[in-house]
Amino acid sequence: MNIVLEVSTPVFGLGLLGYFAARMGYFSTHHADGLAKFVYDFAVPLLLFRTLAGAGQVGDIPWRLVVAYYTPMAVFYAAGMLISRLAFKRDFNAQVITGFSFSYGNAILLGLPLALLTFGEEDALPFFILLAFHALLAFTLTTLALEYGRSGGQAVGPRLAGMLKGVLTNPILVGVAAGALFNRLGWAIPGPLDALAAFMQNAVTPCALFALGATLTRYGIAGRIKQTGVIILAKCALFPLAVWLSCRWVFAIEPLWSAVAALMAAQPVGVNVFIFAERYNTARAMATTAVFLSTVFSLLSIPVLLYFIDLYALR
Repeated sequence: MNIVLEVSTPVFGLGLLGYFAARMGYFSTHHADGLAKFVYDFAVPLLLFRTLAGAGQVGDIPWRLVVAYYTPMAVFYAAGMLISRLAFKRDFNAQVITGFSFSYGNAILLGLPLALLTFGEEDALPFFILLAFHALLAFTLTTLALEYGRSGGQAVGPRLAGMLKGVLTNPILVGVAAGALFNRLGWAIPGPLDALAAFMQNAVTPCALFALGATLTRYGIAGRIKQTGVIILAKCALFPLAVWLSCRWVFAIEPLWSAVAALMAAQPVGVNVFIFAERYNTARAMATTAVFLSTVFSLLSIPVLLYFIDLYALR
């Protein structure tokens, strides 16, 4: 029970502080965007670079872990699309946003601070590995599907090069690639760069959580409550359970790494779901409601998960 209080109190306390600061007008949405950009583009990439570079010899990518996590993710993505089509009669692009909501969580602003506080930098290594594929796979698949839907089923090849360039130059992926390169070649990070990265690393948790809370003020309950309820059940409860079972009982991954993967899967619907819905002018009410309500629900679901992680993986 101690880990639940020790992790949940600062995590959700900082998030709530950011939320009320923005709600009361002390912290504008422009400030929140700037802080989130600092976290995404600078602090987290340097954290990933420093952690992976100094993690000891990582060796090859643990593909069993990657497959154990992303196989359930693909299944839930497809299930979300199918449920959206059959149960809610949504069009193709709305089905894509639903599938995205079923499987894509707030891994940076909430998941990463939770992983660091729960497991520490060294034991959170599988989270960093999974994070390297998170945006690459989810963003690529979702963009291709939405472009296909918007083009009426015609080829999306002309847009593909620009999309791939955007994904591959993602700062998170750059940080992971640079850290893995240093690790593989046995290079030490130069002292001044290591000190800079250490300063930035300390900023990740408070800045990410405060930015998350402040950002949530732009979301709310905008409709599609029944569909959102299904999304929350799938994303915050069934998906992490499926990832845990996949890791432990299908791929025989050790309990600690399985717990890290389950914690990543348990994150509420990521804000990028709304960004995609806004960009493609589809399912915006569902997306904003899912982001907001799933984050509120995570105030209960994540402490419960932390309790079981403490019980079955950390003892």
